[in-house]
Amino acid sequence: MAKSSMIRDDFFLETADWGNGRDRADLCALREEVFVREQNVPLEMEVDEDDPRSTHVLARGPEQNPVGTGRLTADGKIGRMAVLPEWRRSGVGASILRLLLEQARARGLREVQLHARADATGFYLKHGFEIAGDEFEEAGIPHRLMRLQLDASPAPPRPPPAPRPAARVLSVQTREQLIEATLTVLRGARHVLRILVRELDPVLLDDSACLVELRRIAISGRGASIRVIAQSIVRAQREGNRMLELAQRLPSVIQFRRPVEDVDCEYPSAFMCTDVGAYLLRPIAQRMESVGSTCAPGRAAQLEAFFDQVWERSEPMSELRPLGL
Repeated sequence: MAKSSMIRDDFFLETADWGNGRDRADLCALREEVFVREQNVPLEMEVDEDDPRSTHVLARGPEQNPVGTGRLTADGKIGRMAVLPEWRRSGVGASILRLLLEQARARGLREVQLHARADATGFYLKHGFEIAGDEFEEAGIPHRLMRLQLDASPAPPRPPPAPRPAARVLSVQTREQLIEATLTVLRGARHVLRILVRELDPVLLDDSACLVELRRIAISGRGASIRVIAQSIVRAQREGNRMLELAQRLPSVIQFRRPVEDVDCEYPSAFMCTDVGAYLLRPIAQRMESVGSTCAPGRAAQLEAFFDQVWERSEPMSELRPLGL
């Protein structure tokens, strides 16, 4: 039986400074716990000459305590990926890896590589890495060399992020509250929106105020992206939903796909998440009851990672053809 995942929204990421005493102590303590005590890696192998020259990422829990880490060396190697046992399968490792890959792209690196424990290759395969060599031992543990080709061009620079806003809990019981909560999430988004639903509601995203925000996100500049995974848009087409028309007019920005794998088609929930850490989740897609937050980066990152996996397995909607402008 597969282990269950638990979405956590009570951690945050930061870039750590090896030259800072507190950061270095936290990095070393966490890595010693995972590698030396748990995996029996010799202590003398744990810290090396790459540490002072590497970019380090720390995940901290509710009490500022370090719960996960990873590093990117100057020559483009990802390593020292470590998460405390009680925080595994909660989105921490995926969030750390995503931030390290962002750092690599920002440097203009064309490729990153890593030495993955043989029993952890599945995690990296899900994030686009490929196995690039035979199994070998490192510190007495079987490993595999893995590589990931990065985009040739780094993402265009954007203004520094605004200060993290105060989180506002979203709780929904009625359709009116659901429309208002949806609008709240949309208003906070900058460039990126992800939506996963079983059926595109013919009314929900057709609200005039929501359409204004959807269009604002869609034309926010390079990097703007609205992606929707829906099992069906038939009712929305029949009863009318102006988001579909907007998608047909901006097909390079607003994209729809349909899930085809049984596991994805049976997913019972619906959600949206944004690039500022906001999310809104309906545990049962057919009901109005929803929970969310205007700023919960950990949980939003988990939902986005799940969305990206389903997106890769889904197919484009051929019935949603572009309109001539």
